Order: sequence, then structure tokens, then C-alpha cells
Amino acid sequence: MNWMEERLSRLQRWEGYQHSVESREAMECKLDANENWHLPSAEIRKALTTSAEHLDPRSYPDVAVIDLAKEVSKEIGVSSESVIPCAGADQAIDLICQAFLGTGDSAVIVSPTFSMYRLRATIAGAECTCVPMLPDFRLPVAEILRRDGPGGVVFICSPNNPTGNQFNRDDVEQVLDSFRGLVVLDEAYVEFASYSLSRRVRNRRNLAVLRTFSKAYGMAALRLGYIVANDEWAPEFLAKVQYPYPVSGVAVAMAIAMMRNPGRIEEWIGKVRNERVWLTRRLRAIPGTLVVDSEANFLMASLPLDSGEAQKRLLAAGVSTRNLGDILGFPNCLRITVGTRRMNLQLLEGLRGIVAK
Repeated sequence: MNWMEERLSRLQRWEGYQHSVESREAMECKLDANENWHLPSAEIRKALTTSAEHLDPRSYPDVAVIDLAKEVSKEIGVSSESVIPCAGADQAIDLICQAFLGTGDSAVIVSPTFSMYRLRATIAGAECTCVPMLPDFRLPVAEILRRDGPGGVVFICSPNNPTGNQFNRDDVEQVLDSFRGLVVLDEAYVEFASYSLSRRVRNRRNLAVLRTFSKAYGMAALRLGYIVANDEWAPEFLAKVQYPYPVSGVAVAMAIAMMRNPGRIEEWIGKVRNERVWLTRRLRAIPGTLVVDSEANFLMASLPLDSGEAQKRLLAAGVSTRNLGDILGFPNCLRITVGTRRMNLQLLEGLRGIVAK
């Protein structure tokens, strides 16, 4: 086998990210991708138009990175040098894998979780080890540290996708204290949760926190996020690993405008939290249905029937969900975005009809 054939063979062996089939369709009630439907469409579109009207698309967004870093630093309480803007948290994962992982390195992944950690670490050449969280959804600290070699990267998603739980803060701190490599803490859903460790990068060289504007800020289509890391190495990473013009000027202008209106953001986040409580109670009232306590903008529900069949029947009723199958001893699981009240009522009506048959 020559070089090109070997590389093509390797490409075929790699796994790709699996989109939900229903994500590619125009769904009446789209609850499969953790999007935030609680932001008023008209208001968001107006903010987008206002953000774009003063920008010249012929010009590279030279100052977008600097402007976003300054605003984020005020928002979360870190130095602007600690902020690395990215084209979404997905790009952040890829860049971290490129910079910190290579052939012979190890990637420890707390699972079940977001598949991109393993996919990008594998492409970087690392050996991936998936460590299941404990049956009570706690962080498997001892097992993570047992897998710790001379270095490597551990990926922790908190709140975790797809289970929705946020790990105990002391457990995460224990990993930070003892893991000899880099701890990547994905806080994509943290605005809906109890706490954030973003500020810990000020005195933790081995911590990188991922944040995004796709969830709480409703900017999924604009692909904007950032890494928060210790300012001892974050500027080097930004200058040498990140692309020269990594983020859209329109996306940055819109994000800054929204951060400067924190009252509205908190109002939208509050709606998600309240609706999460309301939906959890009603899902649990459906006979045989279990729901994991969530601190994200989605729920994981275990159903009393085949989850694949339930997903198909809901889809026929105009409701899309994400089929997970069996998760940590919970059978027949669906991941369900916390939608608006109208969307959630449509989901409940469909699910009650399916379970009753």
C-alpha cells in the first residue's frame, strides 16, 4: 500500500459526527439539537441586522478578536489575554487537539458525552480512553487519575451532553489538582447551570474552559465561541494555533451587543430554567418515564418503550428528538431540548399517545 492509499484508508476508518437526520429537515417542533427557542425571533433578527449594517464585508475582521476578548473579559472576570475567540466550541476542541495531542499521547474522555472530543483527538493521533461517569452521575475522579500518564488531555463536559447533569465542583477541582496534563472543561451549557469555573484559569495553568454563544445567546447559526485559558499561554495559542481571522465580524458585533444587554439574556435564561422544571414534572408523570435532573437546556428521558420507535412516531407527529438508546443503565433514552411552552405541549401530547398504545 502506497502513501496515498494508506492515508485514504485511514480517512475511511475515522468516524464522523453524526447529525440527527431530522436536523436536516424543516421541523415544526425541532427539539433535537439543544437550540434555544426562547429568544424572540424578531428581536434576534433585528439585532443581527443592526450588527451587520455598519460592517464592510470586503474588509477582514482585524479587530474582532480583540473586541470580543475585551467584552468577554468584563463578562466573566478574566483578563482579555485569557480569551481565545473561536468559530464555535467545535473549532476550539479541534485546535486544542492539534496543539496538545499527537501520536502516543492520551485523551481521557468522561462518557457518555459529546462525540467531538474523541473524533478530533483520534484525528490528532492520540489514544482515546472513555471513562464512564459513575452510576449516580458523579465524576469518576479515581478512574480519571488512574488513567493519567505523564500527560495528555482529559475532556469533561459540565453540564454534560447528553445527560444534562453538572458535575460536583469539588470533584472537578480534585481532577485539576492531580491530573498531570491539560483539563478541558466544556461549559457550553453553563449559563443554565449552578456554577462556572471559568475564572479558575487565573491560577490554573492546566485548565482550558470552552464557552459558546450558540446556546444561551441563541447564535447557533453564527458559529462563535471561545476558549478561556491561563494568560501565560493563551496569547501564544491565539497567535500560533488559531487562524489569522478566525471569527466573523458580524457574529462578534452581535455577541457584543447582546452581552451589553444582560437583563434580556438573564430573562431568556430564566425562561429556559422555568420551562425545564415544568417539562420535567410532566414528563415524569407519563407512566414508566424517568427523567434525569438537568442543569442544561435539554432533558434526558428514559421511556417505557423502544426509543428508536418513539423517535420515529414523534417525528411523524412533527416533533424531532435525539435518540440515545441505553445510557448508563437507563434504557430507551431520548434527549429533548427544552422548547417553548407550545413546543413542549406538542411533545407531551405526542409522547403520551405513543406510551398509551
